[in-house]
Amino acid sequence: MRQLVIHQSGPAASIQDSGRTGCLQLGLPPSGAMDVNGLASGQYLLGHSADEAAIEMAYGNLLASPTEPCQIAVTGATVDLRIDGISARMHTVLRVEAGQEIHITPGATGVYSYLHVGGGIDTPEFLGSRSTSAREGVGGFDGRRLMNGDRLPLGKPTQLLSSRTGDLTYIPPGDLIRLRFVPGFQYASMQPDATAALCENDFVVTPKANRMGVQLEGSRIDTGIETLLSEATTHGAIQIPPGGHPIVLLNDRQAVGGYPKPGAVIRSDCRRLAQARPGQRVRFSLCSPQEADRISWLEQHYQDTRLL
Repeated sequence: MRQLVIHQSGPAASIQDSGRTGCLQLGLPPSGAMDVNGLASGQYLLGHSADEAAIEMAYGNLLASPTEPCQIAVTGATVDLRIDGISARMHTVLRVEAGQEIHITPGATGVYSYLHVGGGIDTPEFLGSRSTSAREGVGGFDGRRLMNGDRLPLGKPTQLLSSRTGDLTYIPPGDLIRLRFVPGFQYASMQPDATAALCENDFVVTPKANRMGVQLEGSRIDTGIETLLSEATTHGAIQIPPGGHPIVLLNDRQAVGGYPKPGAVIRSDCRRLAQARPGQRVRFSLCSPQEADRISWLEQHYQDTRLL
């Protein structure tokens, strides 16, 4: 059996694909890759289908080797990539011989990067996805993050007809990331001062950022909403807890929450937020549902045409 042996794994390495859908009513988050463009780029490079899984790493940190020759690609946030100690390029197809060491260490920008192996990571699917949901203990490899000594099964590789180079490379953010959000029905119930504070001030990404969500610091927001029944959450939902500092919910969020939610950040901006390191400045701005649909279509069109 073709395997990828994990010699050293960082604390946040896990198997992820495009995520599972239709499971929130079961209390399961969608999980899946935090940077869908990074995942899609590697899938294209190796001729994979959109549902093939890869290893997601936060800030790099992985040492692995295949038991048989294979092709790999590393995409997403910038990392230092070496094959048997020799520097190698990201966003391109690389051949690795049996036993050669793939060493990935942190780079200068971004958070989440992806190691793709020809044939994909062939762990069992759970409810239609191989994505790891570590809190619930399902998916991925034994329902947990990767550990030293894990031996991951690999699928049958796709025969590539020509060398491919990806064009969805990670673009570091500027000084300010714009977080466009569609207002929810609780937005109108918030105090005017609260909505003004949300949209007119900059916030800063804190170290309290992970696959569940990103906590921000800045002007304290008093929503004026004292009681609220718990309700289903959605990707990108902006929660305002009693402390007044917004939290943007992401892939491994809880299925329900009881804090006020003025709206939800659009998916393309959630991806940028997920790749933001602590200290990055962000600013919220209102976005209509129609504009959100247009942005989604344009981003998908860009992705489809750049990967040709």
